[in-house]
Amino acid sequence: MIPRKLGCPQFFLDANRVNARGKLSAMNQLEKWHADGVISLRFPRHAQSEAESGRDTRRTQKARNLLIPFPSITLDEERKRLSEIKKTIFGNARLSKQDENDALIVFTAQKYAAILVTADGKLLRAAERLHHGFGVQIMSDESVLKLVRRFISGRDQMAQSDAARESILVPDWVGKD
Repeated sequence: MIPRKLGCPQFFLDANRVNARGKLSAMNQLEKWHADGVISLRFPRHAQSEAESGRDTRRTQKARNLLIPFPSITLDEERKRLSEIKKTIFGNARLSKQDENDALIVFTAQKYAAILVTADGKLLRAAERLHHGFGVQIMSDESVLKLVRRFISGRDQMAQSDAARESILVPDWVGKD
């Protein structure tokens, strides 16, 4: 029998998707799926730092609630890739600390083969170039919601087919995610 947890990539959240007040409906659903073991949400180290910088206790607690992947840039190849990611997003512009963090968040998502979930216009505008150049996917939470629903639909159909073929009960989670 297939597992409830989807075989899709994990999702890394940008600081603008902390959803501390619970008012982002797409994020609410993604968080529920995470809590139910359907998907995995993570906060890259630099996104967590951004979330904590506002000194909002709810944001800080929410950001610390998820596992925190680190970029761990140790190779010349990785430093070069980070530099190319910066250029792809920002061109030759002088980068602020926020811009540096954004590039590190993209780098971290790419390194761990995760999908970066963000509402950052600069990152979303560069998403196609970053995907073609580095294989990293950057999506809005609404787009991720649609993607996960498609994965769930396919998983549920497979679970129903498996149950019929093997003459066993359909798992109780089918049709509930």
